[in-house]
Order: sequence, then C-alpha cells, then structure tokens
Amino acid sequence: MKINFVLPNNFNKPIGGYRIVYDYANRLYREGNDVSITFMLYDKTPFQYGKMRRVLKKCKILLFFYAGKIYTSKKEISWYSLDENIHINFSLPYNYFFKNSDVIVATGWETAFTVDHLSKKKGKKYYFIQHDEKVFGPEKLVRKTWNFKSLKKIVIASWLKTLISSTTNQSVSLVKNFVDTNSFYVTNDINERNHVVSMLYHENPAKGSSDGLKVLKEVKKNIPDLTVELFGTANPPKNLPDFIHYTQSANDKQLRHIYNISSVFLFPSHLEGWGLTATEAMACGAALVSTKNYGVNDFGVDGYSAILTDVSDIEGMANAVMHLLENDRCRKFIATNGMAVVSKLTFNNSFNALRRVFQGE
Repeated sequence: MKINFVLPNNFNKPIGGYRIVYDYANRLYREGNDVSITFMLYDKTPFQYGKMRRVLKKCKILLFFYAGKIYTSKKEISWYSLDENIHINFSLPYNYFFKNSDVIVATGWETAFTVDHLSKKKGKKYYFIQHDEKVFGPEKLVRKTWNFKSLKKIVIASWLKTLISSTTNQSVSLVKNFVDTNSFYVTNDINERNHVVSMLYHENPAKGSSDGLKVLKEVKKNIPDLTVELFGTANPPKNLPDFIHYTQSANDKQLRHIYNISSVFLFPSHLEGWGLTATEAMACGAALVSTKNYGVNDFGVDGYSAILTDVSDIEGMANAVMHLLENDRCRKFIATNGMAVVSKLTFNNSFNALRRVFQGE
C-alpha cells in the first residue's frame, strides 16, 4: 500500500505523538509499504478559516516557486532514526501538493481540516487521534474535526474512544499505544534505588508541571536527601533549586538512565491523551504517582500499578510520593505490578491492530 501520514509543522524536537507516528511509519515501510510523511506548512491554522485560504488561492504560482525553499529549510529530523527510504514532503493544503495514495492519515486537529478536503485519489482517509486536542487548539474547531464523516477515526486510548464515539455517534477504532522495549527496560534493580523522583517538564499548563514542582518542593521538606531528575524539550524553568537536575531534549539512552535511577515517576498532568513518559518510566521500574488525567486509565490501576490522585491535588501527590519513598515494600509492589502491566503494551500488538484498520478488517 501507499500510505501518507500528514503531520503539522516539523519542529525537529522530541514530541511523543510524532514519535508514535514515526515508529509506525518505519514498521510499515519494512513490511513492504510505500510510506510518506507530509508536514504541513502552517502551524495550527485550518486553511479554510480567516483570510489564509483566500491569500493562498491568489498566490498559487508563488507557492510552487517557494515551496522548495521552505522544504529544504525544514527537512531535518535529527532526533529520531526515521528510515531513509520514507518519503518526506512539505506541503500546503491543496490537492496538487499531495501524491495519490491508498491511505492518508491526519494526525492532528489542524491536519484533519486539510485531509477532509482532499480528493479521494489521495487515499482512504483516516484520523489518528492521540489526545483531546482542546489543550492545543480552539475546542470548537477540535470538536468539529471529530464530526468529519470522511475520516475514519483511530484513537490511542480507551477514554478517547468512549468520548469521541459518544460525542459523534461514529465508529471509532482503538489502537492502544505501546512501550518501546528496545529503548526502555530495567537496567538498575528496583531494590537498589535511592530517594530519586523523575518528572517531565512541559510549558503547556495542561501538563501540570507547575503543580509537580510544588509537590517536589513539599516532598523535599520531609525527605532531605530527595533528588529530582527533571527532563523536557523546553528551556529549564527559572530558579530551580539545587536538588533538581534538568536534562533538556534527552535522548533514549539518557531517559532510560533517568528512569532507572528513579524510585518514583511523578505524572501531574491535568489532561493526558496517554502518557508515554509514564509507561516508559514504569517499564524501567519506577513506581508511578499520577493524577486522574484519563491518559493513565489503560495502565494505571490505583493501589496496584500506580497511586492516583485528583488533578492539582498538591498535598495528595506529595503524600503519595513520600509514602512510596518511605515504604520500600509498597514502592516495590507498585513498581513490579507496573512493569507487568506495561509489558503487555507491545509494539507488535499495536502495529497489527493498526494494520488491520488500514486493511479494513
């Protein structure tokens, strides 16, 4: 099959949702498919809204001339090993910028507007939904994309399937996310871990990073030898205390080390599509403390594979972290069960499910 994944701008930095698409693209190519990834040359701006569409229509000749220059300036994907045989394209939201395919996949709310308007020759249309993207764009427009009947919906989490199918009365396929066990696994025995907590730092308020930092400072008051491993793609937050170390744009090896020295992984997100970092940390033996952010529903069982608190419950999260750091038996129980739960989230299972959807089974 000829398969074309349509993504928003290429930011060329680690993004969980992009990584999932790249993983599927690599495997699909290795299974004998002709795979393309098309990045859109706009940022969160549906082309048919406002003045943008009218301007583009008046500038078609110039667009053909300048598209090549824009293409070369945005071509690099340096943080992920994408197979060199996968076609990388940069496009504007018009049919003549897209090659004919068997399958075309929108991967974000803004790309759904483009794919919805493309010719049927560009492929059978799918919409790969990894989040309730109202945390990234206007809720009214995000919800509108869910109702596009030309796009067959694929979601990565059970809660998203329930939400979208009940909202739209449309059929929704569930292809759960997975853990990359080639990158994330135990290298440091869970019995040999110190008072180390790790957490993703993100500037989007929905990620709850400011809550998490408050939690960690509270824990430090009660556990003086606490150290924190913070990581993310953003610049480090200002005025970090000495007990918090920040790694920017960590690669898989660095992340694996961070997770493996961690006794606890703190996941304070307000609303999460899935929670890749949480499952990665669990696979590496860190016990999960998380908010009830929906994204953990498929792997975080309160009191078994995680300790769950209400969103923005600073005291509850702090108490949960301290409990696990001070109660080794409980920490090991949560960590061991967490490893067992995420071990079932295999790439092969997810890939086979996605392939069945594309094949119409």
